[in-house]
Amino acid sequence: MNIVGDTMKLFRLNLSQGSLEMVCGERGALEQHLATPVMESNDDSLLRWFEEHAYRLESEFLSVGKIDRFDSIVRYPTVADTANCSRAVTRGVEIVASSIYVPEAGLHTYSIRIRLLTPSDGDEYMTPQERGFETCQLVSRHWKISSWDNSQHNGPPNVENVRGEGVIGMYPLLFEGGFRNYTTGEDHELEEGENTDGQFSYQSCTQAESRQHSGYIEGFLHFRPGSISEPRGVLFDVRVDLFPLKPVGSSDNKYMY
Repeated sequence: MNIVGDTMKLFRLNLSQGSLEMVCGERGALEQHLATPVMESNDDSLLRWFEEHAYRLESEFLSVGKIDRFDSIVRYPTVADTANCSRAVTRGVEIVASSIYVPEAGLHTYSIRIRLLTPSDGDEYMTPQERGFETCQLVSRHWKISSWDNSQHNGPPNVENVRGEGVIGMYPLLFEGGFRNYTTGEDHELEEGENTDGQFSYQSCTQAESRQHSGYIEGFLHFRPGSISEPRGVLFDVRVDLFPLKPVGSSDNKYMY
């Protein structure tokens, strides 16, 4: 069971039918979904649910990482799951992006992972001389969100363009092997954080009600060579390749977790 604020999600095994069910939504307006695909017999639905989860872990479609300082299974699809995760590299900056549907809230959340490639990345690596900078800092973003109402998927999508400074109040500066995060202070000045090893990642969500919508997100993150305070060149665009938004019950999203 998961309870956050006024929303909740729980799983229950229907012993009379043998089906595994997910009950989720806001208190007083809960929805019920099958947590596994419909089969001729649902007697083994709980076993199939665990087997699918084990397969995703074994195939590295999911990863293990820190959530609130604890090692946890991260449900955002990885680059191994090419149908649900995108990857693009621009001037040595790698962007990995994927989303999950959160049925209890009726929206999609997405994760963006950003890093500067290092020599261990092989042929994709660019030296500072080749890419034109030692460090670069994120300045702004531009998202293009395309979505369809599932009852009208044959028509053109609804398109929303979202532009803004930084990402959820953060302006990471990338260097090979890690990043230094900058955040917006009370006086709207950037406050410098500490150097951190590994990739910078953040999570956000689509704002529109997406319970009956599917679609995709793509866009650009705009970076400054050097840093915002000490620029070493003109702004350049880093591509965020298209990644899907898939609601509950879509053709390849039949297992609910």
